[in-house]
Amino acid sequence: MIDYQSGYILRPVNRAFIYFSLFCALMLNLLPIGNYGWVPDWLIICIVFWNIHQHRHVSVILAFLLGLMMDVHNSDLLGLHAFSYSLVAYLAISWHRRIIPLGIFTQALHLLPLFLLVSLFPVLAHWLLSGEFYWWALTGAIQALIEALLWPIATRILLAPQRRPIDVDHNRPI
Repeated sequence: MIDYQSGYILRPVNRAFIYFSLFCALMLNLLPIGNYGWVPDWLIICIVFWNIHQHRHVSVILAFLLGLMMDVHNSDLLGLHAFSYSLVAYLAISWHRRIIPLGIFTQALHLLPLFLLVSLFPVLAHWLLSGEFYWWALTGAIQALIEALLWPIATRILLAPQRRPIDVDHNRPI
């Protein structure tokens, strides 16, 4: 795989690193910080990243299972996060050829609707099921904006192990 921003050919990804990063993102989501608008959904950033860059290793089914874990953790309607995570994973897989050649900040702008979908889907589902609309729940738009702003940092961190050179030659300039 080629990193289009630097033109550098990336090393093959380690599956253990993919699952470790998903586990770390899940643990960050399980922290008792609260459900505030400024707290990003770390797991969806990681799921979208790996579905765009390595869609053969992270599937829609894995996103669904991680969403079920988040539903159980949030004591929410069972399947809200599962459906939104799997839908966003499917969309990320279908958009991956379009997203990868773009610059990092352009990628963040293109992924903002996906992050909005994940953060606003539970609000809309509660509105459809109960008939009550909570305006304060629209702070999910702030959450989606923060997730889009974190996209360049996540890209830098999650691609770092693949950017390491295979053999280090201190006399070679490239």
